[in-house]
Amino acid sequence: MRGFRSDSYGDAFADVYDEWYADVTDLDATVAFVAALAGPDGSVLELGVGTGRLAVPIAARAGRVVGVDTSRRMLEELARSDVDRTVTTVHGDMVDDLPDGPFDVVLAAYNTVFNLTSAERQQACFDQVAARLAPGGRFVVEAFVPDTADGGDGGDGGDGGDGGGSTSPRGSRVTVRSMSVDAVVLSASVHDTAAQVAEGQFIEISEAGGVRLRPWSIRWADPAELDAMATKSGLVRSERWADYDRSPFDASSARHVTVYSLPTRGTDVASGTVDASGAAAGLGNAAQVRTSLGQSL
Repeated sequence: MRGFRSDSYGDAFADVYDEWYADVTDLDATVAFVAALAGPDGSVLELGVGTGRLAVPIAARAGRVVGVDTSRRMLEELARSDVDRTVTTVHGDMVDDLPDGPFDVVLAAYNTVFNLTSAERQQACFDQVAARLAPGGRFVVEAFVPDTADGGDGGDGGDGGDGGGSTSPRGSRVTVRSMSVDAVVLSASVHDTAAQVAEGQFIEISEAGGVRLRPWSIRWADPAELDAMATKSGLVRSERWADYDRSPFDASSARHVTVYSLPTRGTDVASGTVDASGAAAGLGNAAQVRTSLGQSL
């Protein structure tokens, strides 16, 4: 998208993010999942920390929490909610500006990795995370499972809409996100299945305030591709679940929560997977997994 910058998404959504995305994941389950991995004295780094919706409650159950985000407006919202200053924030990119480790857990929740809009940048993110994990540390990645038969693009920017229904390599869609007597929010998006990219705008039209545009842009990857990135970075897949409640991941799963681990010395990592969840390796292929693609960012 011409003119789209790394901070465009955060700056555009900072004032509505907590309201619009309050129900995209189970907050309590997410916090419990991450806190259990970190332990009460552990350290956690959240990529794309945003408003601190996850980081602040995680900080109440972990030893140290650091969050990085490109958007100053998002970090300002976090500062307002983190009255006890429990989260250390870094204004910067989740590839080039990660703080020094080591960290026991690094979290990339709700499709955050897809905000890096090239395979090269996504791989670089895995590399940088691996370099900052403590031995035995974990990288938790949550994302939707692409469905190439539906354009694969996550629909209307990740708010849980219906995602339309395109079978073309390139396509576009416009949907209604919300509507009231004095306002309407439309979602317009275009996708390129071959390039695995999608971009769009939420168009907010109100009687009182005119028109407000909220842009987003993603590059999606299926679980198998993410696994390959992890392996290239020296990580192994240790768990894969359908959600933070540890529901089994299978061919019907629309999302996945995957835990990649940095092996301790002497661990055999030849296979690239040591999967406690029992998910078959073949289920990581987008051609074998279907999803409702109304979820993306």
